[in-house]
Amino acid sequence: MYGIRQVLLTQERNDYSEHLSQAPFELDCSMGSNPYGFCPDVHFDATLYTDVVEYPHSDDDIKDAIINRYKDVVKLTRDEILLTCGSIGAILTLNRMVLVPGKVIIGLAPQFTAVVDDFVTYETVYRPVYLKKENNYAFKLDDFLAAMKANPGAYIYIDNPNNPTGQVIPLEQAEEIVKLARELDSFVVLDEAYGDYMPPAESAVRLIDKYDNLAVMRTFSKGMGAAGIRLGYLLANPVVIGAAAKVNVPYSKNEIAGRIAEAIINCDWAGRCREKVLIDKPRMLASLDKLKYSETCNSVPITMLYTDDESIDLCSLLEKVGIRAITCDGYEGLGKNAVRLNIHKNIDRLIELLKEAEALL
Repeated sequence: MYGIRQVLLTQERNDYSEHLSQAPFELDCSMGSNPYGFCPDVHFDATLYTDVVEYPHSDDDIKDAIINRYKDVVKLTRDEILLTCGSIGAILTLNRMVLVPGKVIIGLAPQFTAVVDDFVTYETVYRPVYLKKENNYAFKLDDFLAAMKANPGAYIYIDNPNNPTGQVIPLEQAEEIVKLARELDSFVVLDEAYGDYMPPAESAVRLIDKYDNLAVMRTFSKGMGAAGIRLGYLLANPVVIGAAAKVNVPYSKNEIAGRIAEAIINCDWAGRCREKVLIDKPRMLASLDKLKYSETCNSVPITMLYTDDESIDLCSLLEKVGIRAITCDGYEGLGKNAVRLNIHKNIDRLIELLKEAEALL
């Protein structure tokens, strides 16, 4: 119709942000924003609003702040950084840079639904490696490497920590993937949207100066507690950054977002929140009796809860007790008997409501 691509007219999108329940709730444990909010130590004066009349100026200040953040693990340069509209903007930019109809993509199932939706729009061939229930949905490196070897030249996307399970692929395993991919002429994207919650030593940021076939994404939306500013960034070899910049949305960083990002990137809020999660999440998981939880990392606030009974709509059941979560029905390889749950700052009440939910099973 009028030149509009047919796939866009017929595609049914699975991204959970487009299918949020509208039922009443007491605790919102759905979207992946920081459960503890924005850093209480950061304040702004009226000058924050004086530059919005003009188009954004140089990105150098925020890039320098990013360089400073990672100075102890890698020596970044400005031409290895691209600012984007959230980490999703970085993903869409890289997809736009690489994907063509028929391109083979290796990923995980389950993983971030919006990315899989974007793969569909390019009419690619998506061949995910399934996280298996018999392994409690734990990542198995050998399975993933085998899929890569069977598909040389494939585009590889992995969210780490994984969405929805919250598990972390250790850095040495991530490096094995990137190293093999280079031998197979494959490009690797490691989406670290929840990266501020993983142990700092596990971040693939430290691999940027070793591999030219790797891009790592980060965002201010999760651990930094600033989902509303819609700012993320891409870290990669300068050649990759140069190509991605040509298909990135111009002025992805607005002035207000830039000022806020500069103020929070090198504060200790993400680390403080990680310590809070390390206390609250194990408490929640230990309280469960009937509900099961997948392989996960205790410092990452999201978890996949599930029940073996595939007829149970777990998201709807949680709504009955006042918990808003994300159904896993839209994730590849999962069904309605699983949910992604983001912990809540009121962890005591969350535990109480989960007990009420288990009573209904």
